[in-house]
Amino acid sequence: MSLKKFSQFSNINLIRNILFPVIRGNQFKSFLILILRFLTLGLFFSFRESQESLKYSIKGKSKFILDLRDAKLNLHLLGILLQFFSDIKEKFKNFEVWINENSFSQNPNRPYSNEFNDILKTVSKILKFRIITNNFKNINNFDNSYLKISYIKGYKFKGLDFNHPESLKSLFINELKFKSKPINFSKINFPKNSNKSSLSKILKKNFTLIMFSTFDENLKFEKFERRLGVISKKNFLFMKSLFESIQKKIKKENIKNFKIVLVNKKALNWNTDENVIDLRNFENYNLSFSELLIILNLNCDWTFGSEGTLSYYLLLCKKLKHVIFIDNSHWRHSSCDGSAAPFFCKEHNYIKYKNSPNQYIPISKRQVMKKIFQDYKKFNTKTNA
Repeated sequence: MSLKKFSQFSNINLIRNILFPVIRGNQFKSFLILILRFLTLGLFFSFRESQESLKYSIKGKSKFILDLRDAKLNLHLLGILLQFFSDIKEKFKNFEVWINENSFSQNPNRPYSNEFNDILKTVSKILKFRIITNNFKNINNFDNSYLKISYIKGYKFKGLDFNHPESLKSLFINELKFKSKPINFSKINFPKNSNKSSLSKILKKNFTLIMFSTFDENLKFEKFERRLGVISKKNFLFMKSLFESIQKKIKKENIKNFKIVLVNKKALNWNTDENVIDLRNFENYNLSFSELLIILNLNCDWTFGSEGTLSYYLLLCKKLKHVIFIDNSHWRHSSCDGSAAPFFCKEHNYIKYKNSPNQYIPISKRQVMKKIFQDYKKFNTKTNA
């Protein structure tokens, strides 16, 4: 990790890196940044949050630039922006995304994570837009439409962070007139006889439901209050009961070609049997995050689970159907529209939800079971034709 990226870390995280280094090389860099901050009275090598408004301008349909330099986005925030990429590419002749080494947030416990660049490069190939790296030009000097999001120069819209549900609707939908659209994660060919190709074939020949909800009773990854994910206990138990009903029906009717795919490392305490395909450690198949999304999008049928970063990316997948469980019980805002689930999710009409799009809790177990197993019957009919 370059020295500049360490400016994102708080003093506490720098001290942790020094005392308990995950990677030895980071120990010296953390110490150096801490000293430089002290010597410059915090004026340099500090990544301070700006209270200024982000900047944007619409000047015709020739080119749109999304300037993410110093945006310090986590993977979820990148997903939120991705819901608008398809529409931007359709509206403008040219589309560019500008990034630098501080476009994405750094996790001191996982400093070499490459999911950000992996996802962005994959989507750029699918939608055909350009990624411009380490561009030092001033965007105001260009006669193009643009949106600039910078953690240190302007991150807010009307006083709220850009990713707040109200900001997303006001800025992207009402002001910029962008539409939220899914992404067809595809356009990749895996070598024959590879693990990736074999996995794709296994998924393709079965009817598959992707289960991704956090369930971490022993607190291996999560704190106690998030051991069931970011959902109320009441709605978690409803979701758990529904999932177990699906498993019981598969077992009772001795269905061999209906598989449950587990994909979340925090999905630890769900019941597993011979009908479960375990992809919680998908890296064992030598898969990147984007390759996982491509394989699931092209070869699976339904997703099932509660809110999280992984769920957002699965919801972005164009070919999948979804059973969503989001109740905003862990957040201050009262709507998940756009932030916890893409805006386009409210256009899906195959599952009915309570109080959508403010939250997504299915109205009944019966309707979910009916819809999923109706699709399973169609799958069987098509397979046996």
